[in-house]
Amino acid sequence: MTINLAKNIAGAGVLSLSAGIASFSGAKVAVLPATLLLLFLGGVSAYSFSLLARVGEDNGTGTIRETWSKLFGEKWTIIPDATIIFECMCAATSFAIIIGETFSSVATLCGASAALAAPNAWIILLSLFVLLPLCLLRDLGSLAFGSVLGTCGTIFTAGFMVLRALDGTYAPGGRFFGTLAAASQPRFGGPANPLNVCILVSLLATAFLAHFNAPAMYSQLAAPEDGSPKLRRFNRVVAGGFGLASILGAVIMTAGFTTFGCVSNGLVLNNYAVTDKLALIARLGIGLSIIFSYPLNFVGLREGILALIGKQKQAARRSWHAISTVLLLTVMNGLALVVKDLGALAAFSGAIAGSAIIYIFPAAMFLKSAAVQRAKGPGATSGAPRYQTREIVANWLMAGLGVLLAVVGGAVSAKGL
Repeated sequence: MTINLAKNIAGAGVLSLSAGIASFSGAKVAVLPATLLLLFLGGVSAYSFSLLARVGEDNGTGTIRETWSKLFGEKWTIIPDATIIFECMCAATSFAIIIGETFSSVATLCGASAALAAPNAWIILLSLFVLLPLCLLRDLGSLAFGSVLGTCGTIFTAGFMVLRALDGTYAPGGRFFGTLAAASQPRFGGPANPLNVCILVSLLATAFLAHFNAPAMYSQLAAPEDGSPKLRRFNRVVAGGFGLASILGAVIMTAGFTTFGCVSNGLVLNNYAVTDKLALIARLGIGLSIIFSYPLNFVGLREGILALIGKQKQAARRSWHAISTVLLLTVMNGLALVVKDLGALAAFSGAIAGSAIIYIFPAAMFLKSAAVQRAKGPGATSGAPRYQTREIVANWLMAGLGVLLAVVGGAVSAKGL
């Protein structure tokens, strides 16, 4: 479960982190503070992930929606519902952008015509003949091997990027340096813009966003045979998963930025030369991983929207299933034909939805649950006290951080859309 959690965290979002450093500062010295920030927010994200399971256990609920409904009332569930839907919409569009760019590069290397080598052509073709059939499937169990493929693709990409950062092939005089357009050749230097650190923080929110699955993973985890608290075992899984994801994210972020500097792309694989065969393998690995991850995200989007409009019961009908799938796929991938800056989109969704899901919602549910449990008096929860004053203060600070990042980060990153 630790490896599976790490894979779910370190998804497509890590491919934008190099651009996050570049937006903040073009100097190589920015790598250290960026890495420290990544590790800190990775730790905060791990805590809030565990917090969702813990508050759910205290309130006897199995999903974020159920916990929110029990604590704040059913009528207010539109807040987490709409936020999660928005994040799934941005993720679907981001996936489509990556798919288009990835297979466009492959087509260019194969000598395809200009029309067929265009990213939009691949978004349309793969949407019609690959993504639509996959999203129409009722049982997504057959896509399980995509999880293994995604893990292998991400690990290979990290290793490839480290190799290119060390072998100097993209440095001046390197064999790939001259193949890049002048505007795309590695460049370093320039003053830091403190305000743009919000972009990096927003991208990190996207990279560490796996919180939808926290209650489900907790319920699926077997209780320890020695009778020790299940939450303690869950926390070890969370620490391992977020720790591995943080290391992988730091490696990809650092390798991409130290190779390309100020010109690091929102989809860092686009920086590498089309003639770089290892980059081609990395693109194919990530591209195929995204294809098989797309339906999993899409199911959450489709079910969330149908639930929001009160039509979840109709989802069992073949006609509703097909129509809703076609319409949503058209809208999400249609946006990918226009929006091309993956980094800006990931930063904007991370600032708005990521900050809410990672920082604000867990803190709000914890604080409300603390008030409810404390009102019941001592012994309301088993074991050691779970709502201590210092943790309540920490959650107020985490909620405030989330609000600040949503407002400032959203405004800064929106300029790039």
